[in-house]
Amino acid sequence: MNGNRTSTVPVEIPRTNRIETARGITSLPAGKAVPIFACGLHRMDRIVQGPLRCSFELMETADVLMNAVRVDVKAYVVPMLAFERFNGSLDVLNRSWEGQVPYPTQAVVPFYETIPAPAYKFSDILVYLGMHSKVGSAVNSMFTEAYNEIFNFRLRNRSKALYASAARTRLQQNLAPAFWNHEMFAHIVPDYDSAKVDGIVNLSVANAKLPVKGIGLKSGFGWSAAGNTVVRGDGGTEVTVATAGQRWTSQSAAGENPMLKEDPNNIGSLAVFAELQSNGITVSLANIELAKKTQAFARLREQYAGHTDEWLVNMLMDGIDIPDQYLKEPMLVGEASTIFGFSKRYATDAANLTEHVANGATFVDLNIRVPVLNTGGVLMIIAEITPEQLFERQKNPWLHLDNNKLNRPDFVRDSMDPDKVDIVTNDRIDLDHSAPSARFGYEPMGARWNNKIPHIGGKFFRPVANAAFDEDRQRFWAAEALNPTLGPEFYLATTIHTKPFADTVSDIAEVVIQGDLLINGNTQFGAGLIEASDDYAKVLAEVDQTRAKPA
Repeated sequence: MNGNRTSTVPVEIPRTNRIETARGITSLPAGKAVPIFACGLHRMDRIVQGPLRCSFELMETADVLMNAVRVDVKAYVVPMLAFERFNGSLDVLNRSWEGQVPYPTQAVVPFYETIPAPAYKFSDILVYLGMHSKVGSAVNSMFTEAYNEIFNFRLRNRSKALYASAARTRLQQNLAPAFWNHEMFAHIVPDYDSAKVDGIVNLSVANAKLPVKGIGLKSGFGWSAAGNTVVRGDGGTEVTVATAGQRWTSQSAAGENPMLKEDPNNIGSLAVFAELQSNGITVSLANIELAKKTQAFARLREQYAGHTDEWLVNMLMDGIDIPDQYLKEPMLVGEASTIFGFSKRYATDAANLTEHVANGATFVDLNIRVPVLNTGGVLMIIAEITPEQLFERQKNPWLHLDNNKLNRPDFVRDSMDPDKVDIVTNDRIDLDHSAPSARFGYEPMGARWNNKIPHIGGKFFRPVANAAFDEDRQRFWAAEALNPTLGPEFYLATTIHTKPFADTVSDIAEVVIQGDLLINGNTQFGAGLIEASDDYAKVLAEVDQTRAKPA
């Protein structure tokens, strides 16, 4: 007899395979994070394999674009536990699955939440996914929630400040902006932790209350006269005389008023100072070691910067494993990046043989695999098309190098510098900036000598960002911002034009996605059906159904 009646081992269920076909076509606007495919995953599902090909075509441009046009494709799995309504609690999710209240007196949390189906083109997410619904009917909110969770997850990974300024709401329907690819500026940050870079050594002070000289009390106001006694801030007394350097002054009225002493060596200035006792401050070896360890642990803590809960970071820093934490946020399960290749197409009629347009095309391959997902969730593939930002008006460090020794590398000075950080001014990014000497950000010392500035000259030379139309410049998709700053618009493609394209209003690209996902799970299927017939009745009619009766 089995005495264990509290087993937590689930019943073994025969697992089955099913196919989710990833076949479709959609268009992509410029500078947007576009969902090109999404499917749901039941609880305990896993994706055994999912080879997918995404073929992109760029719409017609006036000429072959000289700066790279990039497409980034990322596949995420968003577990159900990542949705806000479960508050990160696996217990709440399990109770929701069974229709139970999470806590006494609280309502049941729906495992699948439904929302009214939006009108056509009201939900960009569903339109670009090619998912249809009748206006007003109830539809599952999981795809909208998953899209917004993915974008917020990417914001947190990039910067807490960026997340605070650009976070999306749970059911936001419009497309989010794409992320710019700033390889040449990846090392520049808007601020930095100087304590983590330099380290701070605590000082031990023998007497925390240092006596202050030059402050006292006296009746009356104005300059003190000879023979008047002033009570100093440390409790002692000082007899004054009417000579310079021995005078005290106050601007208050009658009564005991605070007095300030004049500096005998600088008439008209005050002599107020704190007196440090002999051996009053010490630096211990233990404090130096503490500074080193604190600096090391601060650098370890960087890997958890994307989490918003301090208690979670504290547990991870204490070496405590949180088994279900990975289910509380989206997981990147596949990514690929490439640039478009271009080809020209010339007119064929005799009168316009020199006229031409250009088209771009490329493709990426993904192979999606996901382990058993206890909570179930959403697989979503997102594509972003952005041009390479040239920043062609950067300040060339060699062109602007003068004979000032401070402006060139120096081994002794640089190696001994305790704070190896340089300030990046706005003109380093754009010489046409309206505030050239203002701070743009910070970079590691000497980073400007890793020179990645593009050289665009001749008829393509562009001295200002907002120059008038130039036909030669149509060969560049220069999505430049006036007076760039290291803010949200520097990381996100919030404003982007489509001037190089023949059609500047429509979406700039199309994608065809092909492939099948092999999903293994607990879903049970019925046997194959055939068209209804009377075969069963005909066979049964031939059977003698009489039974012999016992005597």
